Amino acid sequence: MEAEQGAGGVIVTVTPNPAWDVTYPVDELRVGESIRVRAPLGRAGGKGINVARVICALGGQALAVAPVRGSRGQLFADSLAADEVPARLVPVPGEVRQSVAVVPERAATPTGVSQRAEPTVFNEAGEPLGQDSWAALTLALREVVADSRPQTVVISGSMPPGTSEEQLRSLVEAGRAEGARVLVDTSGEALIWAARAAADLVKPNRTEAMDATGEDGVEGAAAALRRLGAGAVVITDGGNGMTAFDGDAVWRARPADAVSGNPTGAGDAALAALALSWDRQWPARLRHAIAASAAAVAEPVAGQVNPAAVAAYESSVDVEEM
Repeated sequence: MEAEQGAGGVIVTVTPNPAWDVTYPVDELRVGESIRVRAPLGRAGGKGINVARVICALGGQALAVAPVRGSRGQLFADSLAADEVPARLVPVPGEVRQSVAVVPERAATPTGVSQRAEPTVFNEAGEPLGQDSWAALTLALREVVADSRPQTVVISGSMPPGTSEEQLRSLVEAGRAEGARVLVDTSGEALIWAARAAADLVKPNRTEAMDATGEDGVEGAAAALRRLGAGAVVITDGGNGMTAFDGDAVWRARPADAVSGNPTGAGDAALAALALSWDRQWPARLRHAIAASAAAVAEPVAGQVNPAAVAAYESSVDVEEM
């Protein structure tokens, strides 16, 4: 597959708190009952890993950087190798956390059965990264950036418990050591820290943006993040689309039609598309991001898209300047 225009060579993704992702497909989710699981799937995961997978699926070049540990460490490496996702994995003490997504075909409600099924996701917090482990991860990123000289570095996902602002800043600075732009998708205090570190883009969802800033709307949240130092801000809002704030320009993009399925990796696919299409104008970037997000929802697991589906969705995305 030919690489997308605007990809700018390899895109490095960093996942400070990776997970072993398990997906349980079930017919129906009923709390308090024994449920039969159909063909469970386990694979290397975490938001930055999913971003790397989508970049590769869309014809770009990605290199995933992540700490790995414990009995799942080799499973993690084997999974990425099987998916042909290049990686620089940093061995650290502890165990890779696990994330379990229960994805029903239909969902029970108090009044009956709803045909729209939403996944239920159980995310372990993970273990702290000690100072030596953070130093090793930051050094690995510096070495990867020096070797591959990417135009874009993506730092994505939750931070390990106990992460400090200085540790996250060290990753941002390592990412831009050779002049790369740094895009960050995280939440909570880490979102504020990424803005203070002057990330070129932060991409929270609506709830994450408002919770972190204390604002009661996306416009106020975006303004607060930009005042702290963030470059552009993209705030996603599920099926309602996403809004980009960059300088004085505000662009809103919406999918033409609702897409049902598993939205777990939709934000990761959107970030992958934004990274790949960074050299385009905002309307084209947002169309690509919305289309990739919609295509991800149609897939059974996070980190997967069909390029033909992305192309099909892209032509029907509505974008307007506010």
